[in-house]
Amino acid sequence: MAALVGSYYHMPAVAEVWERVGQFKLRWAFAFSLLSTVFAAAVLPTLVQWLMGTLPAAGRWRRLGLLSLFWGWRGMEIDFFYQIQGRLFGTGNDTPTLLKKVALDQFVMSPLWFVPTVLFAMRWVDMGGSVTRAWASMDRSFWTRTCPTVLVTNWIVWIPALALVYSLPPALQFPLFSVVMCFFILIVTLLARKDEPGDGMKTAG
Repeated sequence: MAALVGSYYHMPAVAEVWERVGQFKLRWAFAFSLLSTVFAAAVLPTLVQWLMGTLPAAGRWRRLGLLSLFWGWRGMEIDFFYQIQGRLFGTGNDTPTLLKKVALDQFVMSPLWFVPTVLFAMRWVDMGGSVTRAWASMDRSFWTRTCPTVLVTNWIVWIPALALVYSLPPALQFPLFSVVMCFFILIVTLLARKDEPGDGMKTAG
């Protein structure tokens, strides 16, 4: 990903392509953030599971619909958050600005909102869209073990990634986020499996 950012600043031909992507994003606004996140976090992982033979046959379309609903909203939410950050801290790529944006993102919004809500949403999807059952599953272990573990993993991946995302002009930040999200979700999809005798690989959880 560092190579992608470096190419924007040091390779004019690549920078021109980036600029076109930025113009496309500006033209489509939140429709871009909705559709790109749905593709990266819902459609593509579902396709990979199907190709691997690990996608359960029962309720697969309902599951895809629920995933698309959540990730479409989350994509627009993150896009809006990036815009708010730009208004609060400016759009420069100097070190103080980057530190402020990454700190607010990862040490305020992630523990208080982004991580808990994505974990709740995944349980909501796993439970067929039942808010009541998903909420009931958020027990003491959820808050003392699951959330902290996922938060640390989130920091390992996203702190360096966001330092690069926020170093780009505003119009290119969400497109780069989408690229990172795509690879991140694919890795999680491929790794979040457990072996079961006679049943090959199965989706974790």
